[in-house]
Amino acid sequence: MVDALHEAHRAVRPGGTLIDLRPDSDHPPRVLRAGRTIGGLYERRDAISDNHFSDRAVARVVREGLLKPLRSGQFWYSMPPMDLPALDDWVAESRRIGGYTRGTHAALAHDAGRPIVVRRALAYGIYRRL
Repeated sequence: MVDALHEAHRAVRPGGTLIDLRPDSDHPPRVLRAGRTIGGLYERRDAISDNHFSDRAVARVVREGLLKPLRSGQFWYSMPPMDLPALDDWVAESRRIGGYTRGTHAALAHDAGRPIVVRRALAYGIYRRL
């Protein structure tokens, strides 16, 4: 990640803006049906570790004086609606998602007629190239 940040630093003109955007492991994905949260998903440990390594890499590049932090935060986005088999397939194929939190799958199977929406959090950091 540090190498990628150094490369991005070289690609952005002085005074330009660099945006770091990635999944936010501090806010696990939520599973909604009819606009209500009915459960959640958990991330794999290696995905959480990757995010911590990324945090350290960004902090290192800031310490080196290459980037100046301007703003950071998180926001939620909704994935396209899906049915339970599609959600099961997505969870099984995901390299980041480890599975359902307790009771989520049972709650989803209870009312199979309505679409399911997964809301995920993204963390962002906006930096100025020095």
